[in-house]
Amino acid sequence: MTDITKILVAGPFGAGKTTFVATAADDPLTSERAVSDDTARLKEQTTVAMDHGTVRLATDSGTRRTVTLFGAPGQERFSFMWPLLAQGMGAYVLLVDASRLQALAQLKSVVRRFAEFAPSVPYLVAANRWDSAQMDAEELARFVGVPGAAVVACDPRVPEDVNRVLAAALALADGARLHRVSA
Repeated sequence: MTDITKILVAGPFGAGKTTFVATAADDPLTSERAVSDDTARLKEQTTVAMDHGTVRLATDSGTRRTVTLFGAPGQERFSFMWPLLAQGMGAYVLLVDASRLQALAQLKSVVRRFAEFAPSVPYLVAANRWDSAQMDAEELARFVGVPGAAVVACDPRVPEDVNRVLAAALALADGARLHRVSA
């Protein structure tokens, strides 16, 4: 039997979620379309359904694990999809462009929404374009309303960063699964 863990990548518009999935997966499937509103000044394309890919990760024990990765659209008008895409996830990654104060403020809302429909699912906040000299991890965590240990740096264009974040999310999912089994 193959052990497959579902991980959702969500967060505000323009965080790098599609890039994260495309960097991680050998077979990414995206649903980007031309931006049709005033957010076009930030980027030309946006996700309108979801991104998907499969990732095979090596674990510390030398085994390989399969992650089915879903990227959620970041615009608020698509937020109705977040609980649907979240069904069955073992963990989630909230990706944010930490260089944009507006994106950090939007992440607060995303954090609250996920706490409503996935209160016991473990997560990480992956900060893209983060200058830790400007705002350290504890400060960033306080601002968005998460524990400091949940904040990690991640450039979604860098495979090593993406794999490190996925491995950490997978470890959180495994820990949560063990806790549920032993409880």
